[in-house]
Amino acid sequence: MAAARINRSLLQTFVPLNSLSAERLDYLLEGQEIEALPAGTELCRRGESDGRTLYLLSGAVDIEAENGVVKTLDAGDIDAAHAVSPEQPRQASVRAKTAVNVLRFDSKRLDRVLAWDQSTETLEKALVALYPGENSDWIRRLLQSRLFYRLPPANVVELFGKLKPEPVKRGQRILSKGDQAESCYFIRDGVAEVSIPGEGGPVTLALLEKGQYFGEEGLLIEGTRNADIAMVSDGLLMRLDKSDFDSLLKAPSLAKVEFSAAMAAVEAGQARWLDVRLADEQERGVLSGALCLPLQSLRVKSRLLPKEQRYIVYCDTGRRSAAAAFLLGVLGYDTEVLDGGLWSLMRAERDRFLASQ
Repeated sequence: MAAARINRSLLQTFVPLNSLSAERLDYLLEGQEIEALPAGTELCRRGESDGRTLYLLSGAVDIEAENGVVKTLDAGDIDAAHAVSPEQPRQASVRAKTAVNVLRFDSKRLDRVLAWDQSTETLEKALVALYPGENSDWIRRLLQSRLFYRLPPANVVELFGKLKPEPVKRGQRILSKGDQAESCYFIRDGVAEVSIPGEGGPVTLALLEKGQYFGEEGLLIEGTRNADIAMVSDGLLMRLDKSDFDSLLKAPSLAKVEFSAAMAAVEAGQARWLDVRLADEQERGVLSGALCLPLQSLRVKSRLLPKEQRYIVYCDTGRRSAAAAFLLGVLGYDTEVLDGGLWSLMRAERDRFLASQ
Protein backbone atom coordinates (compact mmCIF):
# COMPACT_ATOMS: atom_id res chain seq x y z
CA MET A 1 0.00 0.00 0.00
CA ALA A 2 1.12 3.58 -0.57
CA ALA A 3 2.12 5.73 2.37
CA ALA A 4 3.12 9.37 2.72
CA ARG A 5 5.01 11.24 0.04
CA ILE A 6 8.71 11.47 0.67
CA ASN A 7 10.54 14.63 1.57
CA ARG A 8 13.85 15.19 -0.19
CA SER A 9 15.61 15.79 3.16
CA LEU A 10 15.07 12.11 3.99
CA LEU A 11 17.30 11.11 1.09
CA GLN A 12 20.44 12.98 2.10
CA THR A 13 22.08 9.77 3.33
CA PHE A 14 21.35 7.71 0.21
CA VAL A 15 23.92 7.20 -2.57
CA PRO A 16 23.98 8.60 -5.24
CA LEU A 17 20.79 10.56 -4.53
CA ASN A 18 22.69 12.77 -2.08
CA SER A 19 24.75 14.12 -4.98
CA LEU A 20 21.75 15.58 -6.82
CA SER A 21 20.90 19.27 -6.79
CA ALA A 22 17.66 20.30 -5.11
CA GLU A 23 16.02 20.97 -8.49
CA ARG A 24 16.93 17.55 -9.91
CA LEU A 25 15.90 15.74 -6.73
CA ASP A 26 12.52 17.48 -6.73
CA TYR A 27 12.08 16.41 -10.35
CA LEU A 28 13.00 12.83 -9.51
CA LEU A 29 10.62 12.70 -6.53
CA GLU A 30 7.57 13.97 -8.41
CA GLY A 31 4.85 11.34 -8.25
CA GLN A 32 6.91 9.11 -5.95
CA GLU A 33 5.44 7.64 -2.78
CA ILE A 34 6.87 5.62 0.07
CA GLU A 35 5.58 2.04 0.08
CA ALA A 36 4.68 0.70 3.54
CA LEU A 37 4.82 -3.10 3.30
CA PRO A 38 4.23 -5.85 5.90
CA ALA A 39 6.76 -8.49 6.96
CA GLY A 40 7.02 -11.33 4.47
CA THR A 41 6.49 -9.20 1.37
CA GLU A 42 8.77 -10.14 -1.54
CA LEU A 43 10.39 -6.93 -2.79
CA CYS A 44 12.24 -8.43 -5.73
CA ARG A 45 13.24 -11.85 -7.04
CA ARG A 46 16.56 -13.18 -8.26
CA GLY A 47 16.75 -13.27 -12.07
CA GLU A 48 14.05 -10.66 -12.75
CA SER A 49 14.63 -7.40 -14.61
CA ASP A 50 12.04 -4.93 -13.39
CA GLY A 51 13.89 -1.71 -14.27
CA ARG A 52 13.48 -0.35 -10.73
CA THR A 53 16.02 0.92 -8.20
CA LEU A 54 15.03 0.04 -4.64
CA TYR A 55 15.97 1.88 -1.42
CA LEU A 56 15.19 0.68 2.12
CA LEU A 57 13.98 3.56 4.30
CA SER A 58 13.03 1.70 7.48
CA GLY A 59 12.78 -1.85 8.80
CA ALA A 60 14.86 -4.89 7.82
CA VAL A 61 14.99 -7.22 4.81
CA ASP A 62 16.49 -10.65 4.13
CA ILE A 63 18.66 -10.84 1.01
CA GLU A 64 19.06 -14.36 -0.38
CA ALA A 65 21.98 -14.85 -2.79
CA GLU A 66 22.16 -17.44 -5.57
CA ASN A 67 24.10 -19.84 -3.31
CA GLY A 68 21.28 -19.73 -0.76
CA VAL A 69 23.13 -17.60 1.79
CA VAL A 70 20.78 -15.14 3.51
CA LYS A 71 21.99 -11.78 4.76
CA THR A 72 19.84 -9.42 6.82
CA LEU A 73 20.00 -5.72 6.00
CA ASP A 74 18.65 -3.16 8.44
CA ALA A 75 17.78 0.39 7.37
CA GLY A 76 20.29 1.66 9.94
CA ASP A 77 23.22 -0.29 8.45
CA ILE A 78 25.89 1.50 6.43
CA ASP A 79 25.15 -0.68 3.38
CA ALA A 80 21.54 0.54 3.41
CA ALA A 81 22.79 3.88 2.09
CA HIS A 82 22.99 2.15 -1.31
CA ALA A 83 20.26 0.61 -3.47
CA VAL A 84 19.21 -2.92 -2.48
CA SER A 85 20.20 -5.62 -4.98
CA PRO A 86 20.71 -3.03 -7.72
CA GLU A 87 21.82 -5.39 -10.52
CA GLN A 88 19.58 -6.13 -13.49
CA PRO A 89 18.77 -9.00 -13.77
CA ARG A 90 18.61 -9.24 -9.98
CA GLN A 91 21.34 -11.35 -8.40
CA ALA A 92 19.43 -11.85 -5.14
CA SER A 93 15.90 -12.19 -3.84
CA VAL A 94 14.79 -9.67 -1.22
CA ARG A 95 11.99 -10.21 1.30
CA ALA A 96 10.80 -7.97 4.13
CA LYS A 97 11.90 -9.45 7.48
CA THR A 98 9.91 -6.81 9.37
CA ALA A 99 7.43 -4.19 8.29
CA VAL A 100 9.36 -1.90 5.95
CA ASN A 101 9.16 1.42 4.16
CA VAL A 102 10.76 1.39 0.70
CA LEU A 103 11.12 3.71 -2.24
CA ARG A 104 11.44 2.56 -5.87
CA PHE A 105 12.68 4.68 -8.76
CA ASP A 106 12.55 3.94 -12.47
CA SER A 107 16.21 3.09 -13.11
CA LYS A 108 16.40 4.75 -16.54
CA ARG A 109 14.92 7.96 -15.22
CA LEU A 110 17.31 7.95 -12.27
CA ASP A 111 20.29 7.38 -14.56
CA ARG A 112 19.17 10.19 -16.86
CA VAL A 113 18.80 12.64 -13.98
CA LEU A 114 22.18 11.66 -12.51
CA ALA A 115 23.93 12.00 -15.86
CA TRP A 116 22.45 15.43 -16.52
CA ASP A 117 23.09 16.72 -13.01
CA GLN A 118 26.71 15.57 -13.03
CA SER A 119 27.37 17.05 -16.48
CA THR A 120 25.80 20.46 -15.71
CA GLU A 121 28.90 21.95 -14.09
CA THR A 122 31.13 20.88 -16.99
CA LEU A 123 28.56 22.14 -19.48
CA GLU A 124 28.30 25.48 -17.70
CA LYS A 125 32.07 25.95 -17.84
CA ALA A 126 32.10 25.05 -21.53
CA LEU A 127 29.40 27.61 -22.33
CA VAL A 128 31.13 30.33 -20.31
CA ALA A 129 34.36 29.61 -22.22
CA LEU A 130 32.57 29.69 -25.59
CA TYR A 131 30.62 32.86 -24.77
CA PRO A 132 32.84 34.88 -22.39
CA GLY A 133 30.52 37.88 -22.48
CA GLU A 134 27.58 35.91 -21.09
CA ASN A 135 26.52 36.05 -17.45
CA SER A 136 27.35 32.77 -15.70
CA ASP A 137 24.30 33.08 -13.44
CA TRP A 138 22.03 33.25 -16.49
CA ILE A 139 23.72 30.19 -17.99
CA ARG A 140 23.34 28.27 -14.73
CA ARG A 141 19.66 29.12 -14.53
CA LEU A 142 19.16 28.15 -18.16
CA LEU A 143 20.72 24.73 -17.58
CA GLN A 144 18.28 24.09 -14.72
CA SER A 145 15.39 24.28 -17.19
CA ARG A 146 13.42 21.06 -17.47
CA LEU A 147 13.36 21.51 -21.22
CA PHE A 148 16.93 20.19 -21.28
CA TYR A 149 16.65 17.14 -19.00
CA ARG A 150 16.48 14.68 -21.91
CA LEU A 151 18.80 16.59 -24.20
CA PRO A 152 22.36 15.47 -25.00
CA PRO A 153 24.91 18.10 -23.79
CA ALA A 154 26.19 18.63 -27.34
CA ASN A 155 22.73 19.78 -28.39
CA VAL A 156 22.64 22.28 -25.53
CA VAL A 157 25.90 23.84 -26.71
CA GLU A 158 24.65 24.06 -30.30
CA LEU A 159 21.24 25.35 -29.19
CA PHE A 160 22.87 28.08 -27.08
CA GLY A 161 24.58 29.37 -30.21
CA LYS A 162 21.21 29.65 -31.97
CA LEU A 163 19.67 31.94 -29.36
CA LYS A 164 19.08 35.47 -30.68
CA PRO A 165 19.11 38.35 -28.15
CA GLU A 166 16.15 40.75 -28.17
CA PRO A 167 16.20 43.79 -25.81
CA VAL A 168 12.70 44.50 -24.51
CA LYS A 169 11.00 47.35 -22.64
CA ARG A 170 8.51 47.44 -19.82
CA GLY A 171 4.97 47.11 -21.19
CA GLN A 172 6.13 45.62 -24.50
CA ARG A 173 3.83 42.88 -25.82
CA ILE A 174 5.87 39.82 -26.80
CA LEU A 175 3.12 37.33 -27.73
CA SER A 176 -0.58 37.78 -28.40
CA LYS A 177 -3.29 35.18 -28.00
CA GLY A 178 -4.28 33.78 -31.40
CA ASP A 179 -1.00 34.61 -33.17
CA GLN A 180 0.79 31.84 -35.07
CA ALA A 181 3.66 30.33 -33.09
CA GLU A 182 7.03 30.87 -34.76
CA SER A 183 9.50 30.95 -31.85
CA CYS A 184 9.95 30.51 -28.12
CA TYR A 185 11.83 32.70 -25.65
CA PHE A 186 14.18 32.34 -22.68
CA ILE A 187 14.33 35.21 -20.18
CA ARG A 188 17.91 36.37 -19.69
CA ASP A 189 16.91 39.48 -17.72
CA GLY A 190 13.60 40.95 -16.64
CA VAL A 191 10.12 39.74 -15.71
CA ALA A 192 7.28 38.80 -18.08
CA GLU A 193 3.56 38.49 -17.33
CA VAL A 194 1.35 35.74 -18.78
CA SER A 195 -2.31 36.74 -19.05
CA ILE A 196 -5.56 35.95 -20.84
CA PRO A 197 -8.42 38.33 -21.67
CA GLY A 198 -11.20 38.50 -19.07
CA GLU A 199 -14.53 40.29 -18.77
CA GLY A 200 -13.05 42.87 -16.42
CA GLY A 201 -9.70 43.07 -18.19
CA PRO A 202 -6.61 40.86 -18.45
CA VAL A 203 -6.32 37.99 -15.97
CA THR A 204 -2.74 37.28 -14.84
CA LEU A 205 -1.80 33.59 -14.93
CA ALA A 206 1.88 33.77 -14.04
CA LEU A 207 4.97 35.94 -13.71
CA LEU A 208 8.11 34.55 -15.37
CA GLU A 209 11.64 35.48 -14.29
CA LYS A 210 15.27 35.04 -15.33
CA GLY A 211 16.02 31.54 -16.62
CA GLN A 212 12.37 30.69 -17.32
CA TYR A 213 10.91 30.27 -20.80
CA PHE A 214 7.66 30.68 -22.72
CA GLY A 215 6.15 30.08 -26.14
CA GLU A 216 7.18 26.44 -26.49
CA GLU A 217 3.66 25.02 -26.33
CA GLY A 218 2.56 26.79 -29.51
CA LEU A 219 5.58 25.35 -31.31
CA LEU A 220 4.82 21.85 -30.10
CA ILE A 221 1.22 21.81 -31.30
CA GLU A 222 2.14 23.87 -34.38
CA GLY A 223 -0.77 26.15 -33.65
CA THR A 224 -1.59 29.58 -32.28
CA ARG A 225 -0.69 31.26 -29.01
CA ASN A 226 -3.03 30.54 -26.09
CA ALA A 227 -2.16 33.59 -23.96
CA ASP A 228 -0.77 37.12 -24.03
CA ILE A 229 2.73 37.74 -22.71
CA ALA A 230 4.08 41.21 -21.97
CA MET A 231 7.08 42.57 -20.08
CA VAL A 232 6.58 44.10 -16.66
CA SER A 233 10.17 45.37 -16.63
CA ASP A 234 12.93 46.16 -19.07
CA GLY A 235 14.93 43.10 -19.95
CA LEU A 236 16.62 40.88 -22.48
CA LEU A 237 15.01 37.86 -24.14
CA MET A 238 16.78 35.10 -26.06
CA ARG A 239 14.68 33.93 -29.02
CA LEU A 240 14.82 30.39 -30.41
CA ASP A 241 13.20 29.96 -33.83
CA LYS A 242 10.91 27.02 -34.60
CA SER A 243 13.30 25.23 -36.97
CA ASP A 244 16.05 25.21 -34.33
CA PHE A 245 13.57 24.23 -31.61
CA ASP A 246 12.41 21.24 -33.66
CA SER A 247 15.86 19.98 -34.67
CA LEU A 248 17.90 20.71 -31.54
CA LEU A 249 15.40 20.44 -28.71
CA LYS A 250 12.24 18.57 -29.62
CA ALA A 251 13.49 15.73 -31.83
CA PRO A 252 16.48 14.63 -29.67
CA SER A 253 14.30 14.62 -26.54
CA LEU A 254 11.87 12.03 -27.89
CA ALA A 255 12.16 8.24 -27.66
CA LYS A 256 10.33 6.39 -30.45
CA VAL A 257 9.19 2.77 -30.36
CA GLU A 258 7.90 0.42 -33.05
CA PHE A 259 4.42 -1.04 -32.67
CA SER A 260 5.52 -4.63 -31.99
CA ALA A 261 7.90 -3.57 -29.19
CA ALA A 262 5.30 -1.18 -27.79
CA MET A 263 2.62 -3.88 -27.76
CA ALA A 264 4.97 -6.28 -26.00
CA ALA A 265 5.71 -3.69 -23.30
CA VAL A 266 2.00 -2.99 -22.78
CA GLU A 267 1.07 -6.67 -22.63
CA ALA A 268 3.86 -7.28 -20.10
CA GLY A 269 2.49 -4.50 -17.89
CA GLN A 270 5.61 -2.37 -18.39
CA ALA A 271 3.79 0.51 -20.13
CA ARG A 272 0.36 1.85 -20.95
CA TRP A 273 -1.07 3.35 -24.11
CA LEU A 274 -1.97 7.05 -24.06
CA ASP A 275 -4.25 8.25 -26.88
CA VAL A 276 -3.96 12.03 -27.45
CA ARG A 277 -6.40 12.35 -30.37
CA LEU A 278 -9.69 14.22 -30.22
CA ALA A 279 -12.73 12.49 -28.74
CA ASP A 280 -14.38 12.26 -32.19
CA GLU A 281 -11.30 10.46 -33.53
CA GLN A 282 -11.18 8.12 -30.56
CA GLU A 283 -14.77 7.05 -31.22
CA ARG A 284 -13.51 5.24 -34.32
CA GLY A 285 -11.40 2.99 -32.13
CA VAL A 286 -8.59 3.04 -29.56
CA LEU A 287 -5.93 0.55 -28.59
CA SER A 288 -7.06 -1.80 -25.84
CA GLY A 289 -6.54 -0.40 -22.36
CA ALA A 290 -5.51 3.05 -23.61
CA LEU A 291 -5.98 6.15 -21.51
CA CYS A 292 -7.61 8.89 -23.58
CA LEU A 293 -6.45 12.45 -23.01
CA PRO A 294 -6.56 14.85 -25.99
CA LEU A 295 -3.46 16.95 -26.59
CA GLN A 296 -5.42 20.19 -26.10
CA SER A 297 -6.27 19.14 -22.51
CA LEU A 298 -2.93 17.62 -21.66
CA ARG A 299 -1.27 20.42 -19.71
CA VAL A 300 -4.33 21.00 -17.51
CA LYS A 301 -5.26 17.35 -16.93
CA SER A 302 -1.84 15.67 -16.92
CA ARG A 303 -1.93 15.65 -13.11
CA LEU A 304 -4.48 12.84 -13.41
CA LEU A 305 -1.79 10.55 -14.86
CA PRO A 306 0.24 8.54 -12.30
CA LYS A 307 3.90 9.49 -12.66
CA GLU A 308 5.22 6.05 -11.81
CA GLN A 309 3.67 4.71 -15.03
CA ARG A 310 5.50 4.56 -18.37
CA TYR A 311 3.37 5.83 -21.26
CA ILE A 312 3.52 5.03 -24.97
CA VAL A 313 1.80 7.98 -26.62
CA TYR A 314 0.05 7.71 -29.96
CA CYS A 315 -2.11 9.62 -32.45
CA ASP A 316 -2.81 9.00 -36.15
CA THR A 317 0.47 10.25 -37.62
CA GLY A 318 2.87 10.68 -34.70
CA ARG A 319 2.93 14.48 -34.84
CA ARG A 320 0.57 15.21 -31.98
CA SER A 321 1.91 12.32 -29.91
CA ALA A 322 5.43 13.76 -30.27
CA ALA A 323 4.18 17.09 -28.92
CA ALA A 324 2.37 15.34 -26.07
CA ALA A 325 5.37 13.19 -25.16
CA PHE A 326 7.61 16.25 -25.07
CA LEU A 327 5.23 18.17 -22.81
CA LEU A 328 4.85 15.20 -20.48
CA GLY A 329 8.61 14.67 -20.42
CA VAL A 330 9.11 18.26 -19.25
CA LEU A 331 6.54 17.59 -16.50
CA GLY A 332 8.48 14.56 -15.32
CA TYR A 333 6.71 11.66 -17.04
CA ASP A 334 8.40 8.65 -18.66
CA THR A 335 7.15 8.67 -22.25
CA GLU A 336 7.77 7.13 -25.64
CA VAL A 337 6.13 7.83 -28.98
CA LEU A 338 4.55 5.21 -31.24
CA ASP A 339 6.68 5.63 -34.33
CA GLY A 340 4.54 6.69 -37.29
CA GLY A 341 1.31 6.64 -35.30
CA LEU A 342 -1.70 4.42 -36.03
CA TRP A 343 -1.49 5.12 -39.75
CA SER A 344 1.81 3.23 -39.86
CA LEU A 345 -0.05 0.01 -39.00
CA MET A 346 -1.33 -2.30 -41.69
CA ARG A 347 -5.09 -2.42 -42.16
CA ALA A 348 -5.26 -5.89 -40.66
CA GLU A 349 -3.41 -4.67 -37.56
CA ARG A 350 -5.77 -1.73 -37.09
CA ASP A 351 -8.79 -4.03 -37.45
CA ARG A 352 -7.31 -6.44 -34.90
CA PHE A 353 -6.07 -4.06 -32.24
CA LEU A 354 -8.41 -1.04 -32.38
CA ALA A 355 -11.57 -1.38 -30.30
CA SER A 356 -14.61 0.88 -30.18
CA GLN A 357 -15.05 3.05 -27.10
